[in-house]
Amino acid sequence: MTELGARLREAREKKDLSLEDLQQMTKIQKRYLVGIEEGNYSVMPGKFYVRAFIKQYAEAVGLDPESILEEYKSEIPGTYNEELPEQVSRVRSRRQISTTGSKVIDKIPLILLIVFILGGLMTIYWFVSNRDVADSPETQVDNEETQYEESNEPPPIPKEEDKDAQEEDTPADESEGTEEEDAVEETPVQELIQVEKGTSTATYELKNTDAFNVKVTAKEEGQAWVSIQNRQNEKFVYKTIANGEFETLDLSKESEVIFNIGRSSDLQIEINGEAFEYPFDPSQIVQQIITIKFTPVAPE
Repeated sequence: MTELGARLREAREKKDLSLEDLQQMTKIQKRYLVGIEEGNYSVMPGKFYVRAFIKQYAEAVGLDPESILEEYKSEIPGTYNEELPEQVSRVRSRRQISTTGSKVIDKIPLILLIVFILGGLMTIYWFVSNRDVADSPETQVDNEETQYEESNEPPPIPKEEDKDAQEEDTPADESEGTEEEDAVEETPVQELIQVEKGTSTATYELKNTDAFNVKVTAKEEGQAWVSIQNRQNEKFVYKTIANGEFETLDLSKESEVIFNIGRSSDLQIEINGEAFEYPFDPSQIVQQIITIKFTPVAPE
């Protein structure tokens, strides 16, 4: 048994997981898991699968896969040729970006010319419009003065009733709107904020609520391994649930709860009646470890 295999096996046994449990969680055949623990990589279907299976194994038992791969890289077969397509694609994308950028730069003089022409046309239009507007008021004033001279009657005086009505309408509407706005009080909205994220782990803070109710439900014809415990290792759920089975928990007295979900694509989580969205794509990350810190709203 290699040092890497011993390290992984020790982590698995600490979590009280058998090879069959690990096979269900990672969907890796048991004989490959045994080969990883014994350092017998010849049973693997290819060198690429060695690193991939070791990474999934480490995630499932709560170890940092990147650190494990770096620490024991001398024991793991190399896969240098598999990185070549990624490098080629990067060079290709850089060439495309540089070509596109040069085309945009070539068009800048034409764009500036069009903007200059449009600006000149708008300036001419503005002068012509202002001249027409400036001429019209003088003509209107002259016509009004002529009409008053012919009739010898003073211009009509607005009625006091109309003035009072106008003065009363505006303040009343404004005051009513202000009172209605003051009467509306903002109700605190529950917040579940992500504060930390790793490769397969994430930490959240639950705020603006005095309740911490959880419901976990297995999808129809699906199954998932579920472990829910507090920081003192008190387990609330520790089992496999399947085919629509669910568990409901009131964790309002807990300040920190850890969810260890295997096969997260088959499990739905609700917190205080709201669906929880996993921090990682369940189709990519099989096991997800989520920590929720609860800060209840203080009573008034």
